[in-house]
Amino acid sequence: MALTKRRPAPQWDAVIRGTGVVALLAIYPTIRWPDVGGLAAFLCITIFVNGPLAPLLPATYEPIQIIAGRAYDPLIVALVGVAGTCYIEFINYYLYRYAILHPKLEGARNSKVVRVTVAIFQRSPFWSVWLCALTPLPYWAVRFLGPLTGYPIGRYMLATFLGRLPRYYLIARFGKWLPVSDLVLGVVTVLMIAAALGIVVLHWLRERTASRGGGTVLDAARTPV
Repeated sequence: MALTKRRPAPQWDAVIRGTGVVALLAIYPTIRWPDVGGLAAFLCITIFVNGPLAPLLPATYEPIQIIAGRAYDPLIVALVGVAGTCYIEFINYYLYRYAILHPKLEGARNSKVVRVTVAIFQRSPFWSVWLCALTPLPYWAVRFLGPLTGYPIGRYMLATFLGRLPRYYLIARFGKWLPVSDLVLGVVTVLMIAAALGIVVLHWLRERTASRGGGTVLDAARTPV
């Protein structure tokens, strides 16, 4: 079965299992209350776009939230979005830690840029995570810094929750009066995802070509995101 067979990449294993469980649990509520189906799909999309491809999908999740905010109560959209985000970010934390602490990346960890960045983060780690979760500041930065500095997972997830919840609510609320059709938002989102997948495919083809030509790529450099 899909939920019992493990995948080679642990990050994708977590994404597939999470979305599979959501889909199974949503079967009965969807039959009983059809509107639940849309929320279950939104939850699965949330897990996907915040998973391994997150850095390649900038500004993709916001149009989805806006569309959901037009169909459902913005608070419900925010709560469902935060639930999916916290699930996958919990997984991301340990995947990033495993990759970052790999012995082959010791040189990168000890570089001047990383040391300075870590020093700044450690001055106020909770508020750094919260600020990146709330604002357009790149959240991927704290995805690295949290595990790298050993910041406690409980505080990390709390800061993420407190930052993402109001952000998601405001974006969903914004969808109520944005003068753009759902079709336009949908097309924009699909194009962004297609562009991201195209980048992934090109990167994979280049790596494959390099390996055939005798080049090597360190496994540790393939950081799960």
